[in-house]
Amino acid sequence: MRIEDMSIDQLLELNRYICQRIDELQDQEALQIISQLRIGTKVMFEGNHGPVAGIVTKINRKSVIVVGDGMKQYKVSPGLLRPLKDVK
Repeated sequence: MRIEDMSIDQLLELNRYICQRIDELQDQEALQIISQLRIGTKVMFEGNHGPVAGIVTKINRKSVIVVGDGMKQYKVSPGLLRPLKDVK
């Protein structure tokens, strides 16, 4: 069936399935990232004013608390975090 031939009801149902699948994939990605994090892990993410480096202080089911420079706390979606490698 071509999308051009679908009714509004059919399109809305298709949209619901697509949105549900996107949510499932995002949840899987978040769980994978969270499984790699530990309290004390150094991470980086893109903040409103540029890159922010910090340390993970709490891991929730759908968000991570990061303390950055100046002891400012950020509540960050796991998909935005990138673990930093320790340079020796």
